[in-house]
Amino acid sequence: MSRLPILQESMDAFIQSLTVDRETDSQMLTHTEQCFEALAQYLIHFSDLFKDQDFSDNEEYAEWEQGLEEHMSKLLDGDVEPACDLGQLALEKLDPEHLRDFLGWFVLRETSDADVLHAYAKVLIDWVEFMHQRGSLNQSEYLGFSEILADVGPASERTARVSQVLFHFVRSGTGVSPRLRAQRFSRFIEGHARASAIENGALHFNFENQEEEIGPVVLPQVVLDLIEEGDVFDIELGLRGDSWVMVDVGPVYPESVYIEVEEYPGLEKLS
Repeated sequence: MSRLPILQESMDAFIQSLTVDRETDSQMLTHTEQCFEALAQYLIHFSDLFKDQDFSDNEEYAEWEQGLEEHMSKLLDGDVEPACDLGQLALEKLDPEHLRDFLGWFVLRETSDADVLHAYAKVLIDWVEFMHQRGSLNQSEYLGFSEILADVGPASERTARVSQVLFHFVRSGTGVSPRLRAQRFSRFIEGHARASAIENGALHFNFENQEEEIGPVVLPQVVLDLIEEGDVFDIELGLRGDSWVMVDVGPVYPESVYIEVEEYPGLEKLS
């Protein structure tokens, strides 16, 4: 009986194949190593592939809590490297949705650099092709991963550009007219907000746990052209007079990642 392919070994083998390929440039190799390191961090710390630690008594919990405090102290001193080894996790445990969440959520939390998103998407596409050619993925599995990457890759690049442009837009004053600049904000609202409508040169939002629609938020047309209904914004809005303006903005995520909770079956814990 043949041994199941190991996820970490597959990643290492792909990097090795690039190392011996004379046509691989150094930037591609660097992007691959960085992408796999980030993917391992996501899978270890944020995915459903590693069970949460259970404690049988208060003594075990106290020991864990002390260890966490020591880890945080070392982290502040710069003495800790993130754990990136996936151990003996079988490749078959990896689901296409893990790659969707990785590109469309985890990486976007860390950077709004669309070039990084583009590079990581290419790494994952080439890696999936590599695994298929080696027989580690059958045709059905290969198509499943390829379809997810074809969807989330371009969407993540686009929302990264939205986040980057809006960051500079907010820092430049958000285009607030002089008549409004002297007025105080009468209300703030912040959190994750879904773009519910784009019309008449403005954006409308639905916030989590809020029944009302917030808007319109006037934006330059060149920015609106990058946004799609359903995109989810980590955002703070302020009401000045009768106008809503952006006060702060963080990552922007594609709709395919932040679907409604009731629509999402979830990923089963597998290890």
